[in-house]
Amino acid sequence: MVSKATSHSLLLGSLRSLGAGAAGGALAALVVLITLRLQGQIWGEAVLRGQPSQLPLAWCLLWAGGIGLLIALLQRRQAGSRLPEMHETLSELRHPSGLQTRHGARQLLGGALALIGGGALGPEALMTRLVAVASHRIWRGADRNLIAAAMAGSLGLFRSPLVGGASLAGRHWQLLWRWLPATLGGIAGFVIFDGLSDLGGGLQGVPYGWPQDQEQSLSALLAAGLAGAVGTLCGLLLKHWRQWLNGLDLTGRCWWSPVVTGLVLGLCLWGLPLAPFSGEVQLKPLVLGQWQLSPLLLIASGLVKLLLVGGCLETGWRGGQFFPVILASSAIGIGFHEWLPWIGGMESWSSGVVGGSLSVLLGSPLLALLLGLTLLQGHGAGALVIGLLVGQMLQNNH
Repeated sequence: MVSKATSHSLLLGSLRSLGAGAAGGALAALVVLITLRLQGQIWGEAVLRGQPSQLPLAWCLLWAGGIGLLIALLQRRQAGSRLPEMHETLSELRHPSGLQTRHGARQLLGGALALIGGGALGPEALMTRLVAVASHRIWRGADRNLIAAAMAGSLGLFRSPLVGGASLAGRHWQLLWRWLPATLGGIAGFVIFDGLSDLGGGLQGVPYGWPQDQEQSLSALLAAGLAGAVGTLCGLLLKHWRQWLNGLDLTGRCWWSPVVTGLVLGLCLWGLPLAPFSGEVQLKPLVLGQWQLSPLLLIASGLVKLLLVGGCLETGWRGGQFFPVILASSAIGIGFHEWLPWIGGMESWSSGVVGGSLSVLLGSPLLALLLGLTLLQGHGAGALVIGLLVGQMLQNNH
């Protein structure tokens, strides 16, 4: 039997987590809304949907390079001033010394500039760090449970109550009664303050396509297995690319390396579809075939986007990799489907490549599965699972 005191403590803790999560989700929503509007005003709505900019090349280079210069100056000779990735923030929170917020303002400003400047980055790193720093300042680091709850709520941008738990699982301060109310509150806060945003909506509204007979099912199974192998190679490409860039220590040797990255982004913004930005808004029109892109261009855009993700993260343009990796993987999968239309369908190829790449890049297969299912809205769920399994097997044998 649970005592009244224990029940009261559980109820109070859940309510506090709910409030902290709602605050985290609302704060994340406001920042995302501001960021998306600034992106649209600077680059144009067409670019956000994945099309090349109609602005002159010189303008694209000037803006992206200028933002790169701001990022470089912001981080120059300031150790610890780069925005940590989401897993780094979580690890820091679990560390005995707790969250370090000395350079919190620089980290957040640099992350916001990277998103506004067209970096091939997702918002989750900025959101979790923003909410963690704000919560740490409010509670002065005394209540890690509430900070964790607020961070789980900030993941309401994925609009799934399971993602927060999967991201924060494995520690005593992430029990069900902590993160579930927190994430539900975060989803509510995000939707209320940013109800018109497509962020986290994935393929919502896109019709499903299922195999109709046994022959089609076997073809879809084969396509998903091949796609999982392709996705695994994509994930390994990004992983080793980042490791190689990290060994070069570009930001340490050349403080102006973010400027070079900005110029590359400006060139891609002008001439290459799908490559810049997080890519989540681009996913639905890509799957619906609203652009007439050749298979070679789809695969090239996806591969360049993966390289841009690593290049941004290792040269001071900091953010998350969930959204851009999923978009890049989908583009590559669709390109292979158009090359091999007689093997499986588009969903099998697209979701299979997503599963394989996430299997490599995320330490948790559960988190990879939940993210894939959430952002793809269940499309190609079987292929996603097969891609994850293929990725796990290939990595174990690697």
